[in-house]
Amino acid sequence: MGSRPELDETYQQYIAGQTLDWSRLGYVQVVRERVELCSAVMMLSDLHRMRSPAQRVIMFPRLWLAEDEEAKKDPQTATTWRLLRTAARRYGVTLMPMEPIVEGADPESGSSYSLASIYSLAQFERVIYLQGPGVLLDASALDSLLAFSKSEPMAALPATPGKKELSTCMMLVSPSKATFQQLKKLRTENSLSDLDLFRTAFPAAESVMAEWSLSMGNVYYESQRLGEAVDDFNATAFEASTTFVRLLDAGMPGPEYDIPHSDRVKLRPKKLQAEEVWSRLYEGFRQQRMDVCGLDLEAMPVQQHGGVSSSGEA
Repeated sequence: MGSRPELDETYQQYIAGQTLDWSRLGYVQVVRERVELCSAVMMLSDLHRMRSPAQRVIMFPRLWLAEDEEAKKDPQTATTWRLLRTAARRYGVTLMPMEPIVEGADPESGSSYSLASIYSLAQFERVIYLQGPGVLLDASALDSLLAFSKSEPMAALPATPGKKELSTCMMLVSPSKATFQQLKKLRTENSLSDLDLFRTAFPAAESVMAEWSLSMGNVYYESQRLGEAVDDFNATAFEASTTFVRLLDAGMPGPEYDIPHSDRVKLRPKKLQAEEVWSRLYEGFRQQRMDVCGLDLEAMPVQQHGGVSSSGEA
């Protein structure tokens, strides 16, 4: 198992120094539904706590800005505004309203909004998008990606070991108005999911992350893989070499939901050290949800999502 690059003091000073214009490098979360907002704020709060010098951005439907005082009395709407204020004031997040990707689409539907809106952030040289909900264990590898990568329209994780298709789970992009307009046009002409939109617009051969980016330990990891842990799996080594863990397990609706203990026991990894990591990640998420958002876990949704796709689209 690879490990994160050791950062000596000189390197730390370099990263934090004036050699890079960190005002043009950022992390972005795209929130299309109110239920996604807490997880987005949590991820950006981690970057704030870890003192990443990059900017932090949340994109959200512009429609929310038009809500009157009466609407804000609704508990879910009130929570939305409280979390947006918390993000801006406590964690230095820039709030960026976005429009539906196709003109005339229903602004009240989350499906009218697209990850393609990231490309409208043309004031940035490079931004990283990570699909949550998840737990950030270390920001240094991501900061290195932002700092030292070439500016390309798209650098995404491969969806498969063969690197034949890209995934939208983690993307490093160089936004531009021209690319944004191309994606809008493509989306207007074809009813495509975000994943299919990006796969159509960005051929995998030129759009998968560089080898050095993929060699820095587990930059992106999905919790369901802990169930495949081998006998010599070491929890300490795993946590030392992993940057971000997306909490995604077949049979679980998401870490923001409280599931019966008996169900959790059935789903957790069988290997002891992997189970320790898995339980620590879920418990840490629960505690952080309370600390950052002031929210307990939600009641189980009426229908379980079952096996959530791990191809980059929940």
